Amino acid sequence: MLRGCDLRVAIASFCFLLLTTAAGAEIRLPALNDAQLQLTLFAAEPDILTPIGLAIDKRGRLFVVESHTHFPRPDYPGPKRDRVKIFEDTNGDGKPDKISIFADDLYHSMNLAFSPSGELYLTHRNAVVILHDKDGDGISQSRTTILELQTSGNYPHNGIGGIAFSPDGWLYVGLGENLGEKYTLKGSDARTHSGGGEGGNIFRCKPDGSELRLVATGFWNPFALAIYQGGHLLAVDNDPDSRPPCRLLDVVEQGDYGFKFRFGRSGLHPFVAWNGELPGTLPMMAGTGEAPSGILNCDSARLPSDYRGAVLVTSWGDHFLELYRPRPVGASLRAEREIVAQGDEWFRPVAIAAAPDGAIYFTDWADKDYSVHGKGRIWRLTTKPGVKATIAAGVSAKPNPARERMNRLVRADSLKDYGELLRALGDDDAFIRSAAVSSLAKPVFGGKIPGEIENKNPRVRLGALLAMRRAKFDKPIQLLEKLLADPDEEIRRMALVWVGEEKLVRLADRLNVALSAGPVSAVLFETYAAAAGILGTTGHSVAAAEQSAASKSSAVRTLVLIREVKQDDAKAVEILADASSDRLGQLRIEAARTLAEFPSEKADAALLNTALDRKNPVELRAEALLALSSRSADLLSKLTGLLDDSSEDVRIETARAFRQVASHPAIRDALERSSKSRSSRDQLLAEQLRLALAPQAVTRPSSDDEWRKGLAQNGDVARGRRVFFSPAVGCARCHRIEDHGGKIGPDLSTIARAADREKLMQSVLHPSRDIAPQFVTHTVETKDGQSFSGLLLGQGADGSVTLTTADGKGVLIPANEMVSNQPSAVSLMPEGLENALTVQDFRDLLAFLLLRN
Repeated sequence: MLRGCDLRVAIASFCFLLLTTAAGAEIRLPALNDAQLQLTLFAAEPDILTPIGLAIDKRGRLFVVESHTHFPRPDYPGPKRDRVKIFEDTNGDGKPDKISIFADDLYHSMNLAFSPSGELYLTHRNAVVILHDKDGDGISQSRTTILELQTSGNYPHNGIGGIAFSPDGWLYVGLGENLGEKYTLKGSDARTHSGGGEGGNIFRCKPDGSELRLVATGFWNPFALAIYQGGHLLAVDNDPDSRPPCRLLDVVEQGDYGFKFRFGRSGLHPFVAWNGELPGTLPMMAGTGEAPSGILNCDSARLPSDYRGAVLVTSWGDHFLELYRPRPVGASLRAEREIVAQGDEWFRPVAIAAAPDGAIYFTDWADKDYSVHGKGRIWRLTTKPGVKATIAAGVSAKPNPARERMNRLVRADSLKDYGELLRALGDDDAFIRSAAVSSLAKPVFGGKIPGEIENKNPRVRLGALLAMRRAKFDKPIQLLEKLLADPDEEIRRMALVWVGEEKLVRLADRLNVALSAGPVSAVLFETYAAAAGILGTTGHSVAAAEQSAASKSSAVRTLVLIREVKQDDAKAVEILADASSDRLGQLRIEAARTLAEFPSEKADAALLNTALDRKNPVELRAEALLALSSRSADLLSKLTGLLDDSSEDVRIETARAFRQVASHPAIRDALERSSKSRSSRDQLLAEQLRLALAPQAVTRPSSDDEWRKGLAQNGDVARGRRVFFSPAVGCARCHRIEDHGGKIGPDLSTIARAADREKLMQSVLHPSRDIAPQFVTHTVETKDGQSFSGLLLGQGADGSVTLTTADGKGVLIPANEMVSNQPSAVSLMPEGLENALTVQDFRDLLAFLLLRN
């Protein structure tokens, strides 16, 4: 059926059926990849506008959140507040024949769920409320707030979002990263949980809002939750800006899923994890498409038997309805993505639910615009007539001994369990170890666990460290002094994390022990550098520790030297001029890259000599040319002879460097002479010369299909890197890779984890088609007539906003000076980027980006 579906082919070749809404708008029916299913349009604008949450009652009525407060523009004509609408199909023809308003006067509404008793619960950004309809007339007469989020954070959809009821009587709620702002979540019995900066969390409480407690942490934005067979709580989690892909997660009691907002929204800090990379954190069940917003256990729907035990997920950003088939792996689950439905850029599925008759419905935001925009759809997915299908709800999951063991461990609270918990610390399953750590952090074990740092087993020592860190052990200094000197590298790594997280400045002078007590990997060194940076550690002791570590590891030696080069342009000039330093591999190349950012007379001379010296490696010469490409035309005119260099890479890089200064007489003359003398065998250089001399006359593919064909051939990775960092192309003005480049757009160091060739191509050709939430441009108009555009960096409790503008500067606009604050449908990334690329440049750029994982 769907297994083995080639996504690249599927994405590239749509076959849509056009539908027409009551408002006269044309809608393309998304393509299905399973002939057993059928998809129909249930409702569309003007009957439904910008829908988000969805829940279906026992009578089959659809309750839908219609958003009107999500970044409304000043001229937005719709209602001033959100509302919940009811859609009823009383005659069974697959279309609503009765539409009514159940509740209104709501703000920043997100999701809906019916409790086992039949009451409708709604999450909005700052609360969970029950919408009562005690007389059953289809109109909510009153509402009760059971959870309240007290915070200055006010971004619409990174507060309370996900909601689900479990069979054992608990209500689960997801809370997003809240832009790192401090918060207090308060239950109906005045029980509270406070935090800020730790990332998103999942909580549970009784249906009346009492007995609030934290379930798990380390999320970005767990916007949708669902209960899966065997008692698994599943969540879909959006990704921080530079750490794709988004995640489908098996959420377990006291699990830590790795993300902490306080260390930067990018997710690339050594103290955070996204797929279990740090000890004590848990891996994802599967990577999903961009902006997963809804999740459905297929057993609640009437579907063919091969869907039994599967899960559907909506991908708002990738226009997919995705399918996952969870399978047990140890105590948890794993799955791979398949595509059930795929739409065009106007297909933005959000919430999903199954009706009592087994039909599946899901809402569709329709437009990429984050502002409410007057469009919206509801889709109905069913099995085709004649295809055998059943509702499998209530089917018991097969027993999983590892899961049962994990559940026993997480409940352990007696000293008689201590030995079993220690043994579990040595298990290969991260979920088993996590359960043991969470129990060992309980007060009952507080008197015994510190002694385990003397245990001969390094896994037990590591587990003891993690348990004490989780328990916020009140006297950590002496223990950490010992742990920083542990012979096991993972223990030293997590000791550094603990010291840095808690800002234990008393240990600042002891950090260097972590680099001298045993083997040092690049990961440990980066963790050390992050901790030292937090504590402000500098001086001779740090330098001595780094040199000691460098003497033990060639990888660390290179890291130390590269860091020195990056921080000291004089050192970079020295290294670049010293041919003998090339025995360290990339060091001279890194020096050239550093000097690109630090122009000076000495730097320019060193780069010029490096580029002209034919004894140097070709890649180094090409990197020197790249570094010089932002310099003056007079300086670059000294390189004209390299257009005839014996190396093709040097010739190409020279021509590319000349693009922005092609009007300089000496350079233009050299370009024209070279263009006339090119042989047919030097086609790549000829293309570069044409682009430098007459860019408007260069013929390029005129459609996505033509580009797709032209880019089918593989490119050159090293050349692709130089294309990315070339000033003539401009990628690095906003984006960062390998700690070089701008910081306005997302860091692309791991872009290949979530983007294939097609998606990368589309992002260059159509940068405004899909914009990740955190990179939506906001335009703020002020009372004095000024207009500021940039990325939203933060929002103050008083309503003020801070934007990062296109030049990388931060601008604070006080609330009392603002007239409007609107997100834009246009990306900061400029249109027409492909005009700065030859077809081969584009191939090379893709080759480089596709290795960023």
